[in-house]
Amino acid sequence: MLLLACEEEGPGDFSLFTEEIVNVRGDRLIVLGRIVAFQNTSLDDHGFYVSLSNEFNSPIIISLGPTNRPGRFVGETTGLALGQKYYVRSFVSKNAETLFGNTLEFETLETALFDFTPKTQFPGETITITGRNFGETVEVFVGDRKADVLSLDFGFRIRVRIPPSAGKSEETLKIITSGKTLEFDQPFKYVSGTYRQLNAVIPGFRLVDNVYFQQGDRFFVGLGMNADRTPSNFLWEYIPTENRWIEENFPGETQRLSGNSKTGYFGGGYSDLTNFPFELNQDYWFFNGETFQSIPSSPYDFAESFGYMVRGDFYIAGGKVGVGSVVYRYRPSLDTWEIRPNLPFLVDKSMVYFSKDDFLYWVDQDKQVRQYNVFTATQKIVAEYPSPFIDEVSDFGGTAIVVGEKAYIGLYNNARDLWELDLITFEWARKNPFPGNIQATNTAIFESEGKLFILRTPRFQADMEFWEFEIEGFN
Repeated sequence: MLLLACEEEGPGDFSLFTEEIVNVRGDRLIVLGRIVAFQNTSLDDHGFYVSLSNEFNSPIIISLGPTNRPGRFVGETTGLALGQKYYVRSFVSKNAETLFGNTLEFETLETALFDFTPKTQFPGETITITGRNFGETVEVFVGDRKADVLSLDFGFRIRVRIPPSAGKSEETLKIITSGKTLEFDQPFKYVSGTYRQLNAVIPGFRLVDNVYFQQGDRFFVGLGMNADRTPSNFLWEYIPTENRWIEENFPGETQRLSGNSKTGYFGGGYSDLTNFPFELNQDYWFFNGETFQSIPSSPYDFAESFGYMVRGDFYIAGGKVGVGSVVYRYRPSLDTWEIRPNLPFLVDKSMVYFSKDDFLYWVDQDKQVRQYNVFTATQKIVAEYPSPFIDEVSDFGGTAIVVGEKAYIGLYNNARDLWELDLITFEWARKNPFPGNIQATNTAIFESEGKLFILRTPRFQADMEFWEFEIEGFN
């Protein structure tokens, strides 16, 4: 803020100016004055008076001590009240007489909170709070527990170490500074999510390259092949009330690496992976809750492709046969396939993908989360996956599922990380890491009543593992 001063005359040998308010930040003021003279002038003291009244009753005196040199001088004070109008004027003292420069007005701003990141964190880890006009000292509380303030930078950024929890996953985040108490409307969340391994196993099989789908609270998994490379021409349904899998007959030939909508539509892929070139199986199916119905094959050969549903239509896209960006749509109401605009990038089943409303989402090899509108054929980057990728080690094999307005993404190859992505704000929230064997492939993922159910095939043990993950569970 630049305010030009009016001159006040001294006793004939100098002029005194209150020249400029350099900075007002929270409870702190920096102000600039000037003594104008043609020769050195011996002064007993110089500085500034600061007051809530233009009559300067009970002022704060910024004393800079004696000087004999003309020129600019700078004063600084803290402890001002927030959101108040103040007055400041320069002064000099000489021979027991105090002379004043012109008066400037300024107003301290109210302290305000802007944001904190991340919104979810482990105890002992850090978050960053941003706002404006924090005082020289701040205290931060998570609930009723004081957090360690690691740094206060330039009056607008605070780094804080999170204290241990008090047994609750959500707490109020509160800041006290310069006599003001402020709270965020959005609660701070401790990292949540609890895992429990279920004893339900699929006897005799360790599935890979399979399909899976969910209809209501019915979970289905199968086809693909056994980990010993023998074919799996079966599907299994999980019975939650009995905590067991029951075998279902499949009327078609075995299919591996098929496009899978995760809703009951699937097809394409390979029938044999023994000899190269692999033998294609371009049959397509729909499970209606009671029987498997054959539907027309796509006009284009697909394998290792994305399969997804949008507005009740089945899409299949990309893959490792032909052009990896081709898209076809099956319309059940017409029992026909239609070609759609190509995706803007090559995609295949090694990438994590999911659909929500009119959009297809996928995480590419650069960790970018891409959102593609299937009707306008436009795409944009909406987020970046927060965990690191290691080329050909942990940049494939992940899984994803949508629950309401959130997507749960992670469990990549050799990794424990699981993240929650808000599909409205596109902010990430960490979930507790997976405690089981990370040398395993994700076979299927389902959701029901606030829980995820994750079926995994370990590489070096006899049985598959079935895990229940309570999304908001908290120990």
